[in-house]
Amino acid sequence: MSDTCKLSCTCGQMQWHIKAGADGRHLICYCPDCQTGTRHLGKQDSYLTDGGTQIFQTTPDNFVIDQGAEHLGLMRLGPKGLFRWYATCCDTPIANTLPSPTLPFVGAVLPAGTDHFGRATCHANTDSATKKIRQRGVPGAVYSLFWRAAKALISGKDKLRPFFNPDKTPVVAPKVLTLEERNSARP
Repeated sequence: MSDTCKLSCTCGQMQWHIKAGADGRHLICYCPDCQTGTRHLGKQDSYLTDGGTQIFQTTPDNFVIDQGAEHLGLMRLGPKGLFRWYATCCDTPIANTLPSPTLPFVGAVLPAGTDHFGRATCHANTDSATKKIRQRGVPGAVYSLFWRAAKALISGKDKLRPFFNPDKTPVVAPKVLTLEERNSARP
């Protein structure tokens, strides 16, 4: 990727970007949890294609919130789920992270049809897709995630993280969906 990828929430109050030259992997995840998170926010029409969520996996130092950080929200599908960051002003998905910044990772959620990062090189969890899609590229995506995380840890770039405080707590408290909320958004 040579250019900065600028993104914003649906209403425009929150803006962020992925730095030019960011090392990462463009993938599409079809898992029920990605579908559930997007459906809970009511963004399935603009963020899901055949049940898949486009994600650019990179390290947190490549992800910058430019405007509207006060609208940053955090949800979890259950008490032990991924952190799913979104814009509270209009419920736009932003990114996924692990619950701890110990492994420097961010999965930037992209609107359906985004081609900034080229063709997706990984299609994961395709058994949950809404049409027949061949799973591919998963081992490479996992390997590259750990490789980028190791490089960030060694270089000290793991300290540059927009979603966590220096004490490793999230910058906003997570809202854990109730079982009813989660089940009503399940595909």
